[in-house]
Amino acid sequence: MEREPRPQRLTLAEAAAEDYRAASRILVSFPDQWELVRRMERGDTLLYLAAMPASQERARRDCFYGLLPEINLELTTYRLYSFFQPLPIPSVIVSWNEATGTGRVEEMGDLKIQLRPVGQAQIWKGQTYGVIWECYFHEMGRRAAHWQDELHQFWRAVEEDMGVVKLFTQPHEPTFEQGYTDFLSRLGYAPDPACPEWWSK
Repeated sequence: MEREPRPQRLTLAEAAAEDYRAASRILVSFPDQWELVRRMERGDTLLYLAAMPASQERARRDCFYGLLPEINLELTTYRLYSFFQPLPIPSVIVSWNEATGTGRVEEMGDLKIQLRPVGQAQIWKGQTYGVIWECYFHEMGRRAAHWQDELHQFWRAVEEDMGVVKLFTQPHEPTFEQGYTDFLSRLGYAPDPACPEWWSK
C-alpha cells in the first residue's frame, strides 16, 4: 500500500505574509528554505517555529557518546529548527525644522517585518529513535516573563514534528542554568536505564 505524500507546508515567509498582510516585505534569511512547523501566540504577537530541509547523515556507531550502537546507527536524518519573533519595521517620513530642532511625522511609508531568530533546536532521528541535541532560547528569547512555558511548547512542537517512538536528550543546557532537569521532567523525560548519560521518554 502506498503512503500518501505529506502535504506541502508553507514557507516561513509565506506564513508571515499571510499574517501581516499590510507588510510590503518579509525579511528573513533563506526565505525559500525555512518551512513553517508551528505558529504560537504570545499575547497579541505571533511566534514561529520553522525548520530547514532535513539532510541525510552517514550512520556511525559512536555518533553520540553513551548511546547504544544500535541507536546511533539509526540516527541518519539531521534537521535544524529555529524560533522566530516578528519585528515590525515601519518607514516614517519626517519633516525636520533645523531652526527649532523639531520634527513632525508627515506620513507612514512601507511596513517591513523582520523575522528575528530567538532560539533554535537541532535533532537527529531515524525510524524509531530521535535525539534532541539542543532546544533553547537565545538571551533575547529568555527576556519574556513566561519563556520557560514558551520553550516547553516549542520543544513539544519539535517532538511532534520528529514523529519517532523514543526520544533522547542530555540533562544539561548551558543557557538554562537552574532547574533544567525539572524542566525535562515536566516534558516527560527521565534518566535512561540503559544509557546513564542520557534522559529519555
